[in-house]
Amino acid sequence: MRGAHNYFWGIFLIGIGILVILKYQFKLNISLLRIIVGVLFVAMGISALMGGFHTRNRSDMFFSDGMVQVVDPEKEYNIIFGNMVIDLSSIPKENLRDKIQINNVFGNALVKINPEIPTVIKLSSAFGSGNTPDGSTIVFGDHTYRIGEGTPQLTIEANVVFGKIDIVEERDK
Repeated sequence: MRGAHNYFWGIFLIGIGILVILKYQFKLNISLLRIIVGVLFVAMGISALMGGFHTRNRSDMFFSDGMVQVVDPEKEYNIIFGNMVIDLSSIPKENLRDKIQINNVFGNALVKINPEIPTVIKLSSAFGSGNTPDGSTIVFGDHTYRIGEGTPQLTIEANVVFGKIDIVEERDK
């Protein structure tokens, strides 16, 4: 059975269509833009109260919380108004990609890395907080953190805007 959040866009578009018909057929003086924006905000608020927006992709987190145990990494992880733990500590060396991008907007991210895997982290922040294992904290600008040398290496590009990214070292269990 499908949840109500799966029907949101269909119901939203039908509602807009009905409002357009009512406005022009009956010559009503209503502001469509204000009604559409208001209904969208109400629907987002109800969805957030009912457990958040759910996505089919394990690498995106919108308005909810979750954890990803990464063995075969995605190219990009997105956190928007949510909390996410990204555990990169158990990636086998044969599954290392050229670059993993982590984008955090108004959210909180905890990234676990293995200190035994050569890693380069390029951290970029604007009005956010980025913390690395060496104790560096960045609020504005860029910082590069390196662990070990050699190839293959794990390259992480982490971007944070109005949020927080904590990068911690954790050995594979």
